[in-house]
Amino acid sequence: MATRRQFLKTSGALAAVLALNASFGSGAPASAQAPTAGLAGIFGGGAPLGGQTPTPDVNGLPYLLKRRVTQADRKAAAARYKALSKAAKGKSLRGAALVTNPATGYYIPDYFGTTPNWAFSPALPKFVAPLPNIPIAVPDTITFPGSDYYEISLRQYSQVMHPSLPPTTLRGYVQTNMGTDANGQNTVAPPPIQYLGPLIVARRDRPVRIKFTNELPTGAAGNLFIPVDTTYMGAGMGPTGANYTQNRAVVHLHGGTTPWISDGTPHQWITPAGESTPYTKGVSTQNVPDMWFDPVTHAVVPAGTPGATNDPGPGSVTLYYTNQQSARLMFYHDHAYGITRLNVYVGEAAGYLLTDTVEQDLINGTNTSGANPGLLRVLPDIGIPLIIQDRTFVDDATILTTDPTWSWGTNPGKPQATPVKGDLWYPHVYMPNQNPYDVTGANMMGR
Repeated sequence: MATRRQFLKTSGALAAVLALNASFGSGAPASAQAPTAGLAGIFGGGAPLGGQTPTPDVNGLPYLLKRRVTQADRKAAAARYKALSKAAKGKSLRGAALVTNPATGYYIPDYFGTTPNWAFSPALPKFVAPLPNIPIAVPDTITFPGSDYYEISLRQYSQVMHPSLPPTTLRGYVQTNMGTDANGQNTVAPPPIQYLGPLIVARRDRPVRIKFTNELPTGAAGNLFIPVDTTYMGAGMGPTGANYTQNRAVVHLHGGTTPWISDGTPHQWITPAGESTPYTKGVSTQNVPDMWFDPVTHAVVPAGTPGATNDPGPGSVTLYYTNQQSARLMFYHDHAYGITRLNVYVGEAAGYLLTDTVEQDLINGTNTSGANPGLLRVLPDIGIPLIIQDRTFVDDATILTTDPTWSWGTNPGKPQATPVKGDLWYPHVYMPNQNPYDVTGANMMGR
């Protein structure tokens, strides 16, 4: 007679197997690469590596149900992979031929076999290009007295990221309004679009106001050019049954003390004007109540103008940052529901440098703040904002060997893309540590 403890162990393990069958059999994994039903489907329709079948444990259930994979398990699995590679004598080591999903046209990922799913960037020599200067936004200080005002648009563009690469397709921010000159006139042209720009320099207790406009492409052209996991909440189906678009965007000031209406939460996104979708904006999207616009031209107008509205127009939203905090380097970035990590990866992030009287005293040798009685000049200036990121770029010569299910980039296709050197690469097949078809329960290529 089974004890209650044994029964719970068996029942829980069985539930895990059923959940795996359900998730891989009927759900859609990353970028709609939906596998076939059941455990066999996750091998691309072919037999598991070496013709293995799930070996039962003491409860008659597969080794998949190991509670955890130890370091010893991982080393043993790596040794088996090494032995298989040696036996293959330089030939491509794959557990089964890739199979196309007839419903989507994509290859079915090989989650438990030996099909690779990683990428090499092309050879990029170090220290061959100067450190790029991040463009600085120019404030309009007269349109909203007492505040710095910027009109920031989000666009898709391309830029050379390394001398050995062709231009890479990106998404990022650009200022579109003129800044104020020394004579109090808006004549200062903003910088052109550039990766990680424009950096906004703000002062403590002086608010920054922004009109943000989403100018990304609409329709199919608005889809991201890296893999999107549509099973992730907010990235696929919405409440009416239609899918969310992949050109949604919002601005969040990371580290800022910001009123909730301007916080750029995951539910405050907007789509570009003209996008055909039942979801044109997030459910929490709000505009700043004291910023007024002409209802036809959407230009800024003074408060009290007849017919004025605080709606800046389709595809736009307004933001208000208090800057009521000490000096620091922050950044503003996208925060759209379900696709934040992807939007930031393709370039939707820029610097925000906040200075204060303490910092200025340490730069100028003054004591306006009372924190520098010795009138020391400790800092040479507000500094050079240094932002370090890492990205993987597509190598068109190797990508279909190291990642044969790659279907994205600037020349996407099914079941494979036509690779474009310099495109951004993003991981999209996540192999679990456990493998029910291995006698130890460990996956040789699992993460």
